[in-house]
Amino acid sequence: MKKTLLSLSFLALFGISTNAQTVLFTDSFETYTTAGYIAQQATPAWTTWSNAPGTAEDGVVSEDFANSGIKSGLISGTNDMILPLGNKTSGKFSVSFYYYIPSGFGGYFNLQHFQAPGNQWASEVYFGNGGAGNIVANNVTTNFTHPNDQWIFIENHVDIDNDTAALFIDGTHIVTWPFATQASGGAGAAQLGGVNFYAGAITGQTPKYYMDDVTFTELVLPLTPPTINVDATDIYSNGQAPESFNITNAGQQDMDFIAYPTYPFDVNNIATTPVVTALTHDVSGFTSGLGGFSADITVKAANKFTPSFLESAIGQEITSVDVQINDVATNAALLVYERGSYITPGPGNLLHNIPFNITSAGENVNVALPSALYIDGNDLWIGYVCDADSGTYPLGLDAGPRTSGVNWISTGPGWSEYNATVDANLVINANLQGSPIQKWLTVSPMSGMLTPSQSQQIDLTFNTTGLTPGNYLSVVEIGSNDPNLEYTSVNVHLTVTTGINDNDAKIGVMTYPNPTTENINIKADAKIDVVSIYGMNGQLVKTIQVNANTALVKVNDLAKGNYVLDIKTGNNIIKRNIVVQ
Repeated sequence: MKKTLLSLSFLALFGISTNAQTVLFTDSFETYTTAGYIAQQATPAWTTWSNAPGTAEDGVVSEDFANSGIKSGLISGTNDMILPLGNKTSGKFSVSFYYYIPSGFGGYFNLQHFQAPGNQWASEVYFGNGGAGNIVANNVTTNFTHPNDQWIFIENHVDIDNDTAALFIDGTHIVTWPFATQASGGAGAAQLGGVNFYAGAITGQTPKYYMDDVTFTELVLPLTPPTINVDATDIYSNGQAPESFNITNAGQQDMDFIAYPTYPFDVNNIATTPVVTALTHDVSGFTSGLGGFSADITVKAANKFTPSFLESAIGQEITSVDVQINDVATNAALLVYERGSYITPGPGNLLHNIPFNITSAGENVNVALPSALYIDGNDLWIGYVCDADSGTYPLGLDAGPRTSGVNWISTGPGWSEYNATVDANLVINANLQGSPIQKWLTVSPMSGMLTPSQSQQIDLTFNTTGLTPGNYLSVVEIGSNDPNLEYTSVNVHLTVTTGINDNDAKIGVMTYPNPTTENINIKADAKIDVVSIYGMNGQLVKTIQVNANTALVKVNDLAKGNYVLDIKTGNNIIKRNIVVQ
């Protein structure tokens, strides 16, 4: 007899009304071509571990067995399928499906915290070739029995809001565990990302199983995710008074945020006399005998350099990188990445992939970048990739102590922090040239958490001491766990003027935006009498009587080009170059 969608035991255990259910996805494989690949026919509902539908990772549609209709999905060999579930961060859900495991074969699946696979396993479930299986969750293994050669009903129930997950097989409750943990133990994300239908089995057994009637059901409507609202209007300042803008959480879940200033590349910020320093998390030399692998593998390792760590190096440039490799490895290359996602672990766009050779164990390899890389204050990920043979120890590590949050590793599509039990850091040194720029903007607070509907004022203060007269730009980056807008930015324009004595008082004048297409705003610390606009040939173009501390000068009637503003305050004239586009 076919099972109902949700077992009565679960409904009683979790207090769920059947009226609350909404089926978000279901698949019985009946509409697909027999012997064809599943994900290739059903993208984007299905994908594979490496996002490669139609390859050996993709499962196959079969008519060997079926729980309903005449077709099912066959997982065997190198199949490694992913069912994305949308990174749910609130609500209660059921992920259910039927398995048929022939005698003599095993089966497997796991829940992932992130839709992008390989970042965190929430649970791992094994089915044995003789009916003995187990689930690993929160570093606890729970054994169970199951039949072979018949369809079994598997239910995974996740209550994200109450941090509870449970496994049921044929209506029998197997185990409940705290969901926001990783299968191997330790804290994980309170997020339901996907299901991995992998051709895996208990050690020594051969994987082969059929799946059918895969269903993803919403049991309780989730809260809307964190939603950031930022007043992203450009800020213009002469640096004499603080400025601010607000961020608000318009969602129904708590919103974490960070805020930090960056300084885009400006050729005037690069020192003409190189000052060579190093950028590294390595704190205590080199140690061997760590960072090994029990199977042949391609491994990527990288240090994450955060904005707080990079602050002192903003304005400098990376010219080369030293990496320490403990054992000889092949197909090695230096990897340099941009800032990654705020939510999903791992780096962003790959900036450099530069092959290098390893000729001896314990070698320190210097790899030059094809062009200098300017440090603007955003995250950087710097590391390497190599092929490591079983029993070798390619990762170059120091003798500790370990710095949390900066050592990362990947042996597949996802990234995770390097083994927390190893008290060591990856030995990666980025060699810098140039002098750091003056960081004239301070952002406060730089991090925090907002409850639903709560707002936070972000204060900006300025230090213009020592800055030469001119226009400066800083971009304040705001990161949050809003899944639809992980990063946003606010441009902060600073105008530093030459002080002019007028009855022993300083006069500061600010003009913005520049370049412009419509208007020029002028603000001064003293009353502005007259503004005159001259062409580059010295011809007077326009005169505006002001008699106030601020002025709005229309320039949309001027031809495109460069002009000079003469701003008269009392007996003083301050000149500003502007560009009309």
